[in-house]
Formats: sequence, C-alpha cells, structure tokens
Amino acid sequence: MLEAPNIIKGSLYALTGFFCMAVFGILTKVALQGSSVIWISFLAYATGAIVLMPYVVRQGVSYLKSEHYPLLIGRAVFGSLASFLYTISINYIPLVNGTLLFNTAPIFIPILALLFLKADIKKSIWIAVLIGFVGIIVIIKPTAAIFTQTGNLIGLASGISLAIAYLMMKMLTASDPGVRIIFYYLGLGALIQLPLLFFAGPFPLVQHVMYAIASGMMLVLAQLALVTGYKYAEASQIGIYQYASVVFVGLLDWMLWDVVPNSRDVLGVCLVALAGMIIIHNSQPKKA
Repeated sequence: MLEAPNIIKGSLYALTGFFCMAVFGILTKVALQGSSVIWISFLAYATGAIVLMPYVVRQGVSYLKSEHYPLLIGRAVFGSLASFLYTISINYIPLVNGTLLFNTAPIFIPILALLFLKADIKKSIWIAVLIGFVGIIVIIKPTAAIFTQTGNLIGLASGISLAIAYLMMKMLTASDPGVRIIFYYLGLGALIQLPLLFFAGPFPLVQHVMYAIASGMMLVLAQLALVTGYKYAEASQIGIYQYASVVFVGLLDWMLWDVVPNSRDVLGVCLVALAGMIIIHNSQPKKA
C-alpha cells in the first residue's frame, strides 16, 4: 500500500535503485575479468541473501510464510536466470548494450500478459512495443551471423526472463511484503546456482571475490531502494526511471574504460527507452 504520496521521494529512491543496478553491472564486469560467470553470479546472490538475513531473523520464522510459494519460487528462478544471462551477455557485447537488452523487460510484459493473463492491452502500448522492437533490431543488427555471435541474443533472453519475473513479482506485491520477496529471490537464487558450482572451475582470486561481494551488495541495495520508492509513488510515476540505469552505465563505462557507443547504438537505446517509458506510463489502471 502506498504511503503518503511523495513523487520527489519516490523518484529519488528509484534513481538511487537504478544507479545501484548500474554499479552492479560495472562491478560484475570487473569481477568477470579472470573468473567464471557461475562463481560471480553465485557470490553476488549469496551476499545479497546474507545482507538481508539479520532483518529476516529479527522478524521471525513467520515472516517467511506465504500463500504464494510457487510465485516466490518462479520469481526467483526467472529473476536469477535473467541476471545470469545478463552477466553472460556482457562478456560478449558492450556493457551499455547488455544493460539495455536486460531492460527490454517492459516491452515483453504486454505480450506475456496477453498470452498468459489474457489481459486487455491498449493500442498505444502495442505501438510502443513496435517502437521497442525497432530499437532492438537497430542494436542487435540481425544477420545470418547472429546465430554464431550470440551475445545479443543472450542479452535479449535476459530481458524476456526479467519480464516473466516482473509479472510474478507484480502478482506477489498484492499480498507479500517487499523484503520477503527480495529475500526469496536472492536466497533461492543462490541455492539454484549452487549445483552449477561443480562446473564453475577454480575458486576466484580474492580481488574477484571482493568485486562479486560488492556487486551483491549493490544488487540488494537496488532492490530495497526500488521497493521503498514504490511506497511513495505509483509505478507509472517512477518506473520510467528504469532506463536511467542505461545512462548511468554508459557514463561509468565512458569514465572507466573510455568506451563510447556508436550513433546507431545510441539510436537503438533511445527507441527502446522511449517504448519502455510509454508502456510503463500507460500500463497502470485508471483510478475511479
């Protein structure tokens, strides 16, 4: 339930959350330079769950009880898959492109809502979806070689997975508190990845472990900031800041590694961001 409406507070929390997500991407990229994706992803999720553990313990075992365990598990599975695929993608494509494709989730949500929830989708949203797909095409530049150079497809798959996780989270927020949802997401995400460590290769060096831990802390801070932001304002008012994470990543990528996206990628980013903002703004139910 919303607290007293405060768009400025909500916006600041949202921007903080998306900035933390940008820093998560940067730290993950650094941690991956010399370590496996599986180790880095597992360490980040485990760190996030451990950070939240004291709060959950104080609330007691009853805090973990829910009437929607399938949704909590599903959200953890698809949310973890989205993050894992994003982590893989930035090994092969520019960080800005990977972050943008990860954030294509709002474009896929109307399609998934139509297919699985039989939702009535506005015409303006379908127009925005079309704009978004044009932006995606501009970014991934599809040719026959795309099936051998799959970084963009992996990034796109991360966005689709995130859209499924978002739909499940939206169904959960009506009955379950935000920290419970986040704890299940991070805790179950770490457990899901645990068996994969058998194939992960040697344990990372200390510096890579530290970057992975820092990325996990940024991940949980981002989740908490966003949950708090939605207490102060409607999703339609602050959800449009989601694409600020792409801008933040671009600026950090430029400052740290002198990476400047080309004009075609900038056009694609703008189209996808425009489409996402239109969809987020038009997806909220009208108040009576």
